[in-house]
Amino acid sequence: MLKFKTKKQKLREECWNVNWQFVLWLNQHLKIYKDDALHYVDLEYHKFEYQGQEYTQLQLIDKLIEITDWLIADERYFDWTEETSNKTNEMLNIFVLIFESLWW
Repeated sequence: MLKFKTKKQKLREECWNVNWQFVLWLNQHLKIYKDDALHYVDLEYHKFEYQGQEYTQLQLIDKLIEITDWLIADERYFDWTEETSNKTNEMLNIFVLIFESLWW
C-alpha cells in the first residue's frame, strides 16, 4: 500500500532547521516569482535605498538569488563563518526592504 505524507508530516520534516528551509524556499520562490512577475509588472518601477545606493526591485531580487545561491552551494550555510553570517544578514535585510512589493 502506498503511503502519502500529509502536509503536517512534510512540515515536521522541514522544521528540524527552519532557517535552512527558509533559504531554500526563498531561493526557489524568488526565481519563479521573477520569471512570472516580469510578464505582469515592471520590476524596475519600485526603487529602494540600500547601503547608500538606489536599487530597483529587480536588482534586489537578483541580489537575493545570488546570495541564496551562494549559501546553498556546497551547503555553505552549515559552515557558519563570519562570511556566512554577513551574507545571511544581508539576505534578511534585503528581504525585509522589498517584502511589501513582492506581489502583482
